[in-house]
Amino acid sequence: MRPMRRRLTLILLTMALLLLLAPAASAGCIERHNVRIASGTSPAGWSWTVDGSIGNNGSCRQWLFGMDFNLEGASSWGWGTGIRPGGSLSRRFTIEATDYLLSDGSSRVVAGTVNGEVGKVLFTLSNNKHLTISPKAPPLQLRRKVPWLRNVRYFVEYYLPEGFVTGAATFSASGQLLYRDKTFEGF
Repeated sequence: MRPMRRRLTLILLTMALLLLLAPAASAGCIERHNVRIASGTSPAGWSWTVDGSIGNNGSCRQWLFGMDFNLEGASSWGWGTGIRPGGSLSRRFTIEATDYLLSDGSSRVVAGTVNGEVGKVLFTLSNNKHLTISPKAPPLQLRRKVPWLRNVRYFVEYYLPEGFVTGAATFSASGQLLYRDKTFEGF
């Protein structure tokens, strides 16, 4: 009779534990949705927008965070990565960016995302000139309301079409090199 009681107790404890953990697991679930982070106009009058998106990444145990850039006259593109539920972009995230010539040939536009630690992005152009960009954080009110945007910075920068991006380096606000890629691809 004692082994039966132990089994029954063990089964009851297991069921109680499952009932306690079930709400915690569903708390990690999130519906897919987008948030407008920024918008603006190019020097030639083309409009641009930057949106952040979040949703479950196949299960409630990981979220899929993404950034979408709509660059009128150039392209629409986006990227995504997994983050922990309730979290934000990892400090190990380096850079996702692209570089396009506007369809009217008036400018090029480089746009992308870095983590919140980055204070400056230095792009090397094909003509050996450099383009320095200070990425922006989403507005403070939005970061308070949408915690998965806490560790994100974005940039949309128009420049003269004298060269195109061939390399990138990111620096902290204090000037420390965080990441460098001399053969930056995807442009």
